[in-house]
Amino acid sequence: MPRIFIKLFTPLLSCLAYFSTLFFGHASFLDADILDGFFESYPVSTPVIESDWADEEKEAVSGDYYVSTKGNDSNDGSEDAPFLTIERAVKAVKETDKNGRSGITVLIEAGEYNVDALSLSEAGGTDSCPVTFMGCGEGDTVITAGISLSAEDFVTADNYPEYSARLTADAKNILVIDLTKAPYGLTAADWGKLYPIGTYNTAGDYQGDTTGPIYSELFVNDIRQTLARYPDEGFLYTEEVLMTGIDSNVRDENGDPATDKYRISEDLAERISGWDDRENVWMYGYFRYDWADSSSPIGSFNKDERTLSPKYRSAYGTKEEAPYYFYNCLEELTSEGEWYLDRERGLLFVYAPENSEDATYSLSLSLSPVITINANHITLDGLTIKGSRNNGIVINGNSNTVKNCRIINISDNAVIANGKNNTFTRNEIAHIGAGGISVTGGDRQTLTSANNLVSNNLIHDWGEIYKTYRYAVDFGGVGNICSNNEIYNAPHGAVTYDGNNHIFEYNLIYNVCRLSDDAGAIYAGRNWISYGNIIRYNCIHSLGSDGHTPDGIYLDDALSGQSVYGNVLIGIPKYAIHAGGGRDNVIENNLIVNAGDQAIKYDDRARDGALNGGWFNEHVNENTGDLWIGLKNSPYKTDIWQNAFPQYKSFSDDFSDGDNPGFVPNPAGSVIKNNLIVDRSGALGDINENVYRFSEVTENDCYTLFMMNKLFNDAKNGDYTLKDGSPVYKNLPDFKEIPFDSIGRK
Repeated sequence: MPRIFIKLFTPLLSCLAYFSTLFFGHASFLDADILDGFFESYPVSTPVIESDWADEEKEAVSGDYYVSTKGNDSNDGSEDAPFLTIERAVKAVKETDKNGRSGITVLIEAGEYNVDALSLSEAGGTDSCPVTFMGCGEGDTVITAGISLSAEDFVTADNYPEYSARLTADAKNILVIDLTKAPYGLTAADWGKLYPIGTYNTAGDYQGDTTGPIYSELFVNDIRQTLARYPDEGFLYTEEVLMTGIDSNVRDENGDPATDKYRISEDLAERISGWDDRENVWMYGYFRYDWADSSSPIGSFNKDERTLSPKYRSAYGTKEEAPYYFYNCLEELTSEGEWYLDRERGLLFVYAPENSEDATYSLSLSLSPVITINANHITLDGLTIKGSRNNGIVINGNSNTVKNCRIINISDNAVIANGKNNTFTRNEIAHIGAGGISVTGGDRQTLTSANNLVSNNLIHDWGEIYKTYRYAVDFGGVGNICSNNEIYNAPHGAVTYDGNNHIFEYNLIYNVCRLSDDAGAIYAGRNWISYGNIIRYNCIHSLGSDGHTPDGIYLDDALSGQSVYGNVLIGIPKYAIHAGGGRDNVIENNLIVNAGDQAIKYDDRARDGALNGGWFNEHVNENTGDLWIGLKNSPYKTDIWQNAFPQYKSFSDDFSDGDNPGFVPNPAGSVIKNNLIVDRSGALGDINENVYRFSEVTENDCYTLFMMNKLFNDAKNGDYTLKDGSPVYKNLPDFKEIPFDSIGRK
């Protein structure tokens, strides 16, 4: 089990801290700066969350229609004479009289079904007659918008000497397939060209064909392959910045903006000079901020002067020591997991795994969602959905269900849904280019809940192409529920939301925000009209990597009206809970152990920006602040909203009365109470004086790490339940124990 170790240089300080805890109360008298860096191998283990989840066995059910890879669309769709395609089954369902029926089931036999864009919209059911598309038989029922490549069709690279001559000695097991030949017969229109990736790319500012869909992707054994890159792992770092394009008003003869320019090392200049197809090599990185990724082909390179420029500038400028890498370079095809495609000739090169003859190879092709549902009362059950350069499933409708499915190898989002009473449960979502499940629904004017449910899903390894602001779960609208999901492995955050009255509960989240600092595992921000959301009983641990220090729960940029209680946050690298200047937030009854910086951070950025011209001023200034504009354009003055959220009744926009608690930018009306905190300093955190002034901060119980054995049953092995006789029962009598047994997939 992974552990977080905090170093201590001398046993003496260990004793001092320990005895100070025993004799001077449960907060140490030693200053945090003194203790920081002086703990010696004091282990803080990740929490053990037991899962009761298990795969459901396929039900033995009878179908109304059957589909088989051995069928024929001229058949009647019976078990003995199945259809060949799912499209034919959709037509049969459409033509079936649903009156008096309790449901219609389409059983799809195990096998692979190739689709370009499968629409189930004409197969919609009714409240009394829902329609189910279910996988059956031995093996997986796979619906793919890509194609499988036969291992037998690959040859060794020495069959193409003009290419093999460009490979290095590290290229040990390179195989090649010609996509233009039978049985594939693909063209450049099928596999696509390279366009920029990254949330903040600036290609749209330039003339010509600069933006478009993601290219076809290769998956080996259902693992996304990376276009051959340098370095194979990790990043290079920019050196001397000679020019920052965003700071220049210069444009070239085509009207394109100036770009960035760097001085590079002699070794790197030598390496780049050896790339034959340099104009098609791309750079990807975080050139200014680690939340703003972008990419660009190489624009110019001068070996003698050791200068390098991307074709497209960075959106926020540049800096030295910014991380980046090169990709789409045949000469750098040097490790397993990489591939390269000559986009003119259709020759695909892959660094094959061991036992490559047993490997599976698939190529994503379609630019449409794999499955589209513009209908109600449809269930997808036990299907594997994969292989699109677009989204996996797109739903516009009500009372639809996706369960027991695997949604993998998708370039954009796994699921996008809009409607009410839709359910997504017991699915695995993995190896997704962008986000996991994005759900909207409900009526914000009337605060009518959508009651969409995302529950008991395993979501991991998303954000593999678009690495910032793509989340496993993303809610909008009103009244959706995210519960009991296990979420892990991503470069940025896990959960985000906008809207009202959503609930996020009992989720297990770890190994996210691995490449980001200013981020949170659960994140939302800059909003005065998203009252009523609840974040409770989630367990978050093991965030960040390689020096990145994200937060656990991040209420950013004056987000207000949130309730955060009963959560477990262990070993969060920066702030376990970070409130960025909002109001009317409840932070209560959370268990926080070993936060890297502070357990709770709560600042007054909105007040400071509004009254003192602080850095947040542009968002809260009297005339043009976007927070004010959003508030004034909302229904917060209506009876519905003020009855639901009485805090709105006291809102004031009077800048001449800035000390009025109702002045919206003030961090007023919040409650920070009954939190149990165990860390190096034995302190609550960094709470701004104006939070104390305008809000309630009371009855929080803080201990140093040396009290772990007295507080918990077996913390060193991940058991953070309170032990009999724990001082918490005396010092924090209103603390409600965390329902550990209810967290995670069940």
